[in-house]
Amino acid sequence: MLIYLSLIDSLEDKRKFERLYIAYKQTMYYVANRILKDSYAAEDAVHQAFLRIINHLEKIDESDCRKTKAFLVVVTEHISIDLYRKRKRENILSYDEIMIYIENDSINFDAHMDEVSLAISQLPINYSTVLLLKYSQGYNDTEIAQLLHIKEDNVRKRISRAQKRLAQILNIEETKDEM
Repeated sequence: MLIYLSLIDSLEDKRKFERLYIAYKQTMYYVANRILKDSYAAEDAVHQAFLRIINHLEKIDESDCRKTKAFLVVVTEHISIDLYRKRKRENILSYDEIMIYIENDSINFDAHMDEVSLAISQLPINYSTVLLLKYSQGYNDTEIAQLLHIKEDNVRKRISRAQKRLAQILNIEETKDEM
């Protein structure tokens, strides 16, 4: 919250923002997670919503009225929908989705695992490391950050980038097989 408060000039606006943050952050997270169905993306949406709300603090009169809650929810919904559309355009497969696909195809399970393992080995070391720590070893983001001496946000970003790159590698392999 200190980051947000540093963006606000007046003490009165800082107090107003603090009350809004404490009162509505969970509601906003719930709204974002309901749309995105991804906790990290929902956190990003709430963060972006709070940044946008800072620019419109003068429009908010009372911190605990229905109009304020409606305004915050609408802002969060719009940002979440934008993120959802962006993600859909990028057509990103999460590692979990790849694993579900592999588990459903039990006949070729070993072949697919070899393909995924090979694809992971083709990733840069910082991407493959976070993927293996997260999904193979079962570490959470905080533990990975401590092990690698990086920030949690950096861990999440590396995982996201690794998933994108992994999806690209697997799509390239599928295209080669069809030729």
